[in-house]
Amino acid sequence: MSITQIFALAFAAVVLLGVVGILALTYQGEQGSPARGLLDRRARRADRSQRTQMLPQPAVAPAPLEAAPTLAPPPTPKQIELSEDELGVTRRQFLNRGIGASFGVFLAGFGTTALAFMWPKLSGGFGTKIDAGELEEIKALINLPDGSVRPFYVAAARSYVLPFAEAESVDTDFADSEVIAGDLSALYQRCVHLGCKVPWCASSQGFECPCHGSKYNSHGEYAAGPAPRNLDRFTVSIDERNHLIIDTGQKRDTPRSKKKSVAYPQGPSCL
Repeated sequence: MSITQIFALAFAAVVLLGVVGILALTYQGEQGSPARGLLDRRARRADRSQRTQMLPQPAVAPAPLEAAPTLAPPPTPKQIELSEDELGVTRRQFLNRGIGASFGVFLAGFGTTALAFMWPKLSGGFGTKIDAGELEEIKALINLPDGSVRPFYVAAARSYVLPFAEAESVDTDFADSEVIAGDLSALYQRCVHLGCKVPWCASSQGFECPCHGSKYNSHGEYAAGPAPRNLDRFTVSIDERNHLIIDTGQKRDTPRSKKKSVAYPQGPSCL
């Protein structure tokens, strides 16, 4: 697992804990204490009873002096008790539930994005193993008649394929690192300074970043500029069909090489 994935995982865990804490506080606030809930219900019942008693009573005509039939007393108004469900949610409960739902939507969106970022793509594309083509055909394209080289660009892998003999990797950071196969290596196209795509300079036989002037030789080894290390590269292998396979899910970085495996520049710079 790369450092980027570890940081993404840690950030997701922190956000998850924060959301769980907020939801817990929201739930506690909505429930309230039993004593206060009981007091609120008693207060509502007393208020309804007082409003009932304050209603005007039917007027009774004064009895005449002579004997009159006795009138029946007026009926007592019937009090109807309402349940909490019938009373509906309070404003505080509505706000609490709205806040909880908003955080739930945010958490679902963030979790989906984090999983999409960390989960490997199983249907092909960058992040999986890319078939760059037949080994001998690639070598014929990158080794020019005048002895110079020209990178073979693999768009699906976002990388440049260049010759790198295993004998040249002895006593370097690339020896036994699985970044060389069939005397070829695949360099990631991004500059390690600030991520610009680094173009190839045919005259100097190296990579020269137009953004901030970082330079690398044809093996991706640091030569000049603000870049902190060599160009990143992917692990490569040769399958049973003699095809070069670039594993874009396995990116390797190496520090600035103290001992260069190929000379640079070999001609005028493009910058």
